[in-house]
Amino acid sequence: MFEIFDSYCWTRQKKVLTKNDHHIQGLGNFSYWNYTTSVTPAPPHLHSDIIEIHCMIKGTRFTQIEKDGAFYNYTTTGNEAMIVFPFEIHSNGTKPMAPCEFFAFQIDISKPDQMLGLNPEYSRALIRSLMAVRSRQLRLTQTHFNYLRSAFNFFSERNEESNRIGVQFLTAFLFTLQFLQPVKEQSAVEIDPGIKNALNYVRDNIHAKIRLSELADRSGYSLSRFKVKFKESIGVTPAEYVTVQKLEYAKRELIQTDKSITDIAFEFGFSTSNYFCSVFKKLNFITPKEYRKFYYGKGIRTSELQSVGAVLPDLKENTGTGA
Repeated sequence: MFEIFDSYCWTRQKKVLTKNDHHIQGLGNFSYWNYTTSVTPAPPHLHSDIIEIHCMIKGTRFTQIEKDGAFYNYTTTGNEAMIVFPFEIHSNGTKPMAPCEFFAFQIDISKPDQMLGLNPEYSRALIRSLMAVRSRQLRLTQTHFNYLRSAFNFFSERNEESNRIGVQFLTAFLFTLQFLQPVKEQSAVEIDPGIKNALNYVRDNIHAKIRLSELADRSGYSLSRFKVKFKESIGVTPAEYVTVQKLEYAKRELIQTDKSITDIAFEFGFSTSNYFCSVFKKLNFITPKEYRKFYYGKGIRTSELQSVGAVLPDLKENTGTGA
């Protein structure tokens, strides 16, 4: 439900290289789209520990992102980039996407000292620079598209030598994003007040075992109506939303404290540590122990996380999922 990844594809209108095709650490899917007809929009979803970037060559692309009790609408046009940060619920709305041409790729920051063949120092510096970008819409130049086109073409050859050349172009593109001119265009659509009350309740009671009946009471709707209204407003079920929110808080505990995984599991209302680990791995593809190993002590330091508000999203902007 949460994660959506395109499979390998190689047609005139859609070319997708997956991480199993290029085998480059820190790079997820890298694709080129050139649709001449309308296509079905992507449903609400999120990506854990992944920064997703769309770079429009021509046409327009609509993106809707949930943040802090509201939906923000963005329209990206030619020569613009659109950035979606980790764990942000986003979609393309409900209307078919208009014909457009763009590059899209995913940067996986789950192993912060192993990015795109860089050494640990430069790898962490790249993540910091990406997470420090304050505008999610940026103005691109022809040079940027030359970088992306060259990177994609080299990766398409699918051999080690070409990959080494391709990552040089991609890292050059990524390190320049922090200096680009922002594009100011966003409009907020308020979430139903009752659903917003439920979201606030999740945030204020994140350590408790949250029951759907309690959320429904806070919203003012019956339980059945609440489930429908919540899914319509947020794009995921209340239970799914509470779960993701609990895991986000748990991740900070894994990184910033020495608490045992069992204590963290009980702290956030999971019935057993085994259940907590099972849910964690299902949504993040690694165990809590592996996650802590990647970040704690040998990855990005806590001070670095706090200095850019990075890697994990600002919890005040995220409003959870269910247990």
